[in-house]
Amino acid sequence: MADSNSVSALRRLWSRATARLPRLGGFGERVEVALFGLVIGAVVVTGYVQGQLVFVLPIPSVFGGDAVTVLQATVACLTLTGLFGLSMLVLLGQLGRDDQTELPTTGPSVTAVVPVHGDESVLHRSVVSLLQSRYRDLSVVIVAEPDDEASIRRGRALARHDQVELLVNGNPGTKAGAIDYAAAETTSELLAVFDADERVDPRFVSSAVARIDDDRADVVQGRTIPEPEGLTGLAAYYESVVLGDLSQRLLTALTGFTVAASRTVVMRRSAFDAVDGYDPKMLTEDYAFAFDCYCSEVDVAEQFSFASTIEAAHNPVDWWGQRKRWMTGYAQVLHRLVGRGLRRLWSGEGTHRDVLAPAICASSVFGNVFMLSLLPKAAVLVAHGQGRWLALPGFTLIGAALALRVYDTTRGRLGSIGVGYLLLPAVLPLYSLAGIKAVVEYLFTWNGEWYSVSKGS
Repeated sequence: MADSNSVSALRRLWSRATARLPRLGGFGERVEVALFGLVIGAVVVTGYVQGQLVFVLPIPSVFGGDAVTVLQATVACLTLTGLFGLSMLVLLGQLGRDDQTELPTTGPSVTAVVPVHGDESVLHRSVVSLLQSRYRDLSVVIVAEPDDEASIRRGRALARHDQVELLVNGNPGTKAGAIDYAAAETTSELLAVFDADERVDPRFVSSAVARIDDDRADVVQGRTIPEPEGLTGLAAYYESVVLGDLSQRLLTALTGFTVAASRTVVMRRSAFDAVDGYDPKMLTEDYAFAFDCYCSEVDVAEQFSFASTIEAAHNPVDWWGQRKRWMTGYAQVLHRLVGRGLRRLWSGEGTHRDVLAPAICASSVFGNVFMLSLLPKAAVLVAHGQGRWLALPGFTLIGAALALRVYDTTRGRLGSIGVGYLLLPAVLPLYSLAGIKAVVEYLFTWNGEWYSVSKGS
């Protein structure tokens, strides 16, 4: 066990070592742009060179002996195909067992918190859908910011319903602060959080309460589906399917990490208190909350069957800005996790999750580099006349996305299937670019601002 002076010294050292680079004004922005270009160039060149490496694989004598030479780019295709295919099998298995035939209509009291800021035109979506919930012991608390008169007026109108209450945020400025304030002002046994623009499935709250009441979870996280309207909406939907629903399967199975967000979520109040709620200092308060739950060993379960639909970004500018905000927040969370993990391990209080948590978060932050590196490897295969190998990961990825679209459509959440899944080969590299740009900005010029996406009615 380290003494307190040693721990304090380590904290000071860590603070100096990991402090973000000083803000350099306009010069810093130029450095940032140059570094972004250098990183992209390095990823492309490295991926192309790496893709041309040749592996010599021996063939067992039972199959005739000899050997075969394979490009590293081919191995990458096969690896990606296996990961996507296995992830889809795990996801389909989870989808198949999520349904529950009997759901409670009464039980522990639930407060559904709906933070709102500048979203008055869509606030009715969440509130009205929650009022249609099959779970009757449910109250809705709208939390508006003090300077948002339009949302306050809309909230007052909706609060005419007996189950709805309007609060003006006493801890203003962030969504996290609004949720924490509502939690402090209410006394229900369970807390739930929803975005203003969600259309909540009437069975979701009942389903979540059933899982918590059976002591199978402390937190139940539901699925949210971006509405695939227009080209940008389609891109957002299929990106969500691949990078959200699909990519998390193996990670959850191997590490036990399950995202607990700040929308479509129901939790025990004791679980909320155990991690001190949501942190207003974090840009992505939901991602930080998920890791707080993980490191505190709060039991989080996913519920796929009764998904909410949400508004997607309406245009490419909103799509880009929203993704950059998310990835900047992920970088901030990684920064905090590394520092906190080192402190806990040094003091002897740490667990294996304090080691795994930064690694999991780093995979989200730096996974964009891996995803972008696949493009030059694809170019290697085409240049060597082996482009046919691209069909394997391509068909597997598109097939998985199409399967989930069929699942969502047949359950009445979405309209016709269409051909939007063909956008995936373009959407994923763009997401990688947004992620890399966000990390570079976090290091050089980010000063706490965040991008706000406009919502329609």
